[in-house]
Amino acid sequence: MQVSIETTSGLQRCMTIGVPAAQVEEKVTVELKKLAKGRRIDGFRPGKIPPTVIKRMFGPQARGEAVYQQMQESFFQAVQEQSVKLAGMPAFEPIVNEDGKDLEFKATFEVYPEVELSAFDSITVEQKSASITDEDVTKMVETLRKQNTKWEESEDAAEDGDRTTIDFEGFIDGEAFEGGSATGHALVLGSNTMIPGFEAGLVGAKAGEEATLDVTFPEDYQKDDLKGKPA
Repeated sequence: MQVSIETTSGLQRCMTIGVPAAQVEEKVTVELKKLAKGRRIDGFRPGKIPPTVIKRMFGPQARGEAVYQQMQESFFQAVQEQSVKLAGMPAFEPIVNEDGKDLEFKATFEVYPEVELSAFDSITVEQKSASITDEDVTKMVETLRKQNTKWEESEDAAEDGDRTTIDFEGFIDGEAFEGGSATGHALVLGSNTMIPGFEAGLVGAKAGEEATLDVTFPEDYQKDDLKGKPA
């Protein structure tokens, strides 16, 4: 068996393999016997069909199966002999596949990359350090306090820092606009999550009250059709 390997690109390899014709013909003969076994052909008794007739009837099918088996066997034998680190199944392509001639085919496949470890004494490690100030601790404590806030209902007038639950609907020129309403919306006053004037207009309100807020959308608002409009 003749074997040659070339690198086609990156991790892809192409292996060309040649197999003696006699080796392939042995497999073809075996396949022909399998195909002919139990067959009934007019004019011949079972088991007495001449080899020439069998080959004429089943030759292409037998050779196809035999060649495929031979390519698989030869390839994996070559992989072991050449110490190839196979990373996936190959694709086979016959180059010479004719009766009486040596079989030649190529197999395209990928291999695992070669990894080389450098000596540890050549590696430079940069040690990083961080300093934590009292101000950092105070900020983190405040963040944790806000994340773990427990809210209690109150009858007092709303102030900055209070969380309100509101239903609202917005109008421009007396008409409701898309995306301008919500039900059961939780809003912390002073969080500046709404447009200017909205949260300030709720300071002093009490539970159950209704309020009318006159606000103006900012000129840089994300929706073009609302930019700079009073609502």
